[in-house]
Amino acid sequence: MFSAIFPVFCLGCKKFNEFICRECAQAARINLEQRREGFSFHASFRYEGLIAEALHRAKQQNQFGYLKALAGLLRKSLPLTGNLCLVPPSTNKAFRKRGFNPSFELAKLAGFNVSREIIRVRQTDYQQGLDSYSRQNNIESAFKVKKRGSFFLFDDVVTTGATIREMRRAVEDAGGEVAGIFALCSTSPKGAN
Repeated sequence: MFSAIFPVFCLGCKKFNEFICRECAQAARINLEQRREGFSFHASFRYEGLIAEALHRAKQQNQFGYLKALAGLLRKSLPLTGNLCLVPPSTNKAFRKRGFNPSFELAKLAGFNVSREIIRVRQTDYQQGLDSYSRQNNIESAFKVKKRGSFFLFDDVVTTGATIREMRRAVEDAGGEVAGIFALCSTSPKGAN
């Protein structure tokens, strides 16, 4: 009944009653193992086309059906275990604008055991539009992990890797360890430079 009033069509092929159909999601998949300076990580999708559009609709237009669809696709593609998972805390400005932390909600819906052990100790500018050097400087010393532990790190999109490197630094400064790094999607390595 709900779909009769508010119909949904796949962003890729316009298939009825699907936010992102299985075939279109499969076409957007990438090799899980990705690299950025200083670390390797698992990402399920390229940040382009329908995946980028779905994430945009979830984050900027509060269309939560896309967040749930992306989380379902993520859950099917990543090897999740019981480790606690840290996600980058939103800036105050971003949280006021959206009313939620997209990475936190995405990780939780995907089945990660999300922890609130990481906090933001310094507000930063938006990373979008900054080059690699500026991103790293912008995010430097922005996070603190409250207690030692073994954690997964998760972010919705990995571009240059600056946010992940900062999260890793915070975990290691607290005496903890990073058990694995995951993302919904990543840019091409060319786009990360």
